[in-house]
Amino acid sequence: MKTIPIAIRTIRSIALASALAASLVVTTQADDKKPGEQPPKKATKETSGYFPFNGVVKAVDVAKKTITLPGAKGKPDRVFLVTDTTKLQNDGKAIKLEDIQPGQQVGGRAKKGSDGKDEAATINIQPKKTEPKKVQPNNVQPPRQAIPRG
Repeated sequence: MKTIPIAIRTIRSIALASALAASLVVTTQADDKKPGEQPPKKATKETSGYFPFNGVVKAVDVAKKTITLPGAKGKPDRVFLVTDTTKLQNDGKAIKLEDIQPGQQVGGRAKKGSDGKDEAATINIQPKKTEPKKVQPNNVQPPRQAIPRG
């Protein structure tokens, strides 16, 4: 029966020592901070401000230098301003805004301009997706039919 009180005393001693050590760590960390000093700011992920876009062209306005893509369900259409620095490409070749037609699939990068409008940095006409051909092996045999036994 003497082993139980010794075990309890040991556990109490360990718990007390742990609590004392933890309070010393907290106290020394608090002392490291100088009065009036701001805590260091957390590192934030720097972003370039550019965001990707893609969709089917709904409209092209050469006079206003814009292309319009439909918005998501319940959202307004997305209008992108085409500037003099916008890179327009089709299959890796430079094109003009007039070459983009409604119904074409496009993708690119844009950023918010100083006026709050989306300015396209790049616009790439994406090739039409073709469905892969279904390949039939030459040695395919039709399934056998069950012959009734009678």
